[in-house]
Amino acid sequence: MTKKRAPKLLVVDDDLGVIAAYRLVLEKTADSRTVQHMFGLDALETELFGETPKDEPQWRVTFMDQGADAVKAVRWAADDGDPFTAIFLDVRMPPGIDGYEAAEQIRKIDPNAHIVIVTGFSDYTYDDFLEVAGPSSHLTYMPKPVWPDELRKVAHILATERNYRKFLSPQGVLHHD
Repeated sequence: MTKKRAPKLLVVDDDLGVIAAYRLVLEKTADSRTVQHMFGLDALETELFGETPKDEPQWRVTFMDQGADAVKAVRWAADDGDPFTAIFLDVRMPPGIDGYEAAEQIRKIDPNAHIVIVTGFSDYTYDDFLEVAGPSSHLTYMPKPVWPDELRKVAHILATERNYRKFLSPQGVLHHD
């Protein structure tokens, strides 16, 4: 029996400070679980509270700072048969291609990846991206700043929910059922 691989996320932003923030938000879960296990806190938690469900997903995250590199990473992942589940993509990334062009190329390579546009600028609208990187079921638009809990929740939904549109709108606003 083969072990199921954790979902892959790709984060693309030219600002290294933003990459560091993504890293803190998306990798903190795995690091805290490792520390809890090392110090026996998992066992203590189970002893005190019983078996608790671990609802936070484990995922593999790749970070890129340019659109062209992201397109290459998506192509390699698809060729390896281990595609990205979701791609968090900035729009302005000088000096290379912008997020609009990257999204268009990514969609041609991988029609199943969910692209999350994360931007602080209004160079392109959701509808602009929909034309080149749709369908709407595989596209979300989140304006910066993005709160850490919202980012973590969106990543969790995309990595674990088969019918994630039930929880996520095209504009990144979470539905409360």
